[in-house]
Amino acid sequence: MSHPLASPPPGRPPRITVVGPGAVGATLAGAFAASGAEVSLLGRPGPHLDAIAARGLLLRGRETGVGRETGVGRETGVEVRYRFPTAYDAGRLPVPDLAVLCVKSQHLLPAARSLRTWLDQHGTDVLVVANGVPWWLLSTVERAGDDAVLRSVDPDGELLRLLPPERVMSGVAHFSSAVEGPGRVTHLSGDRLIIGDPAGGISDRVHRCAAALSAGPVHAEPSADIRRDSWEKLLGNVNLNPVSALTGATVLDILDDPDVRHICAAMFDETAAVGTALGIESAMTADDRLDIARKLGAFRTSMLQDADRGRPLELDAIVGAVRELARRTGVPSPTLDALHGLLALRERVRGRGETPDS
Repeated sequence: MSHPLASPPPGRPPRITVVGPGAVGATLAGAFAASGAEVSLLGRPGPHLDAIAARGLLLRGRETGVGRETGVGRETGVEVRYRFPTAYDAGRLPVPDLAVLCVKSQHLLPAARSLRTWLDQHGTDVLVVANGVPWWLLSTVERAGDDAVLRSVDPDGELLRLLPPERVMSGVAHFSSAVEGPGRVTHLSGDRLIIGDPAGGISDRVHRCAAALSAGPVHAEPSADIRRDSWEKLLGNVNLNPVSALTGATVLDILDDPDVRHICAAMFDETAAVGTALGIESAMTADDRLDIARKLGAFRTSMLQDADRGRPLELDAIVGAVRELARRTGVPSPTLDALHGLLALRERVRGRGETPDS
């Protein structure tokens, strides 16, 4: 049974803590605040969170609430500066009604651990907005054997124990944002956040969460089949993200090259076949998905942004997990295997501090 999103006392707006105020998290923080929520930020120590604590979050974009009175931000042109309580430690923030986790897959387990008191003692609900194959997926399908743990993203099953599917909502972001510098985020394009329960259907907590994004620059869409929505986004990320990180190319560059587009289509087809084997059906074709991505223009994928900054890549959650599922279901994945191997090698070489000239 799903847990309803905690209702605030009469007269108090919902309290929402965004965990991981990077590009996506900061954009959602602004959207929740513009809709009237009391927003706080929980993040790792570093210049970005320090800048937000000292000067506020500067959110820039064509839909950042210009022309609206947010009550928490000072509007200047197409920019809004928000002042949010920030902390490195959850114990220093008010207990929220909802925690929104917007961290990379490799940071999801420590983030979940940091919220344990809120979850166990206060019933705080959780919305996880992340790329890649969800850690809970195998616990909601019947065609992948008895082991419900997705080892490539949750090696010991601890994440599944901390955040079982009935305890969380899952979010699929269809917007693009970028951190331009410490405390500065630009909302580039798109405005959709799909929200749903892993087990399917649309619960009261999903409706409440969507209502908390009623007036901001990101619009929530409740979904009765978040597994399919997550997989359909993966069908674009599984190819464009690793190819962009490997080549340094924008999505427009990738899709305007016929040979590279063919590689992306092959990765789509292999991933779609895995989804079918798991019982996750989609009518979307490779051309459908790649044409949607092309309309977003010359943007740099999240994996390419991480590669540019020398950060670890979400390779396991976006590609490795699909390969694991392919092996569990007996689906061939030669193109996924090749791209995964090349990018994993790139990461190992980079990790040793080597360059092509060294």
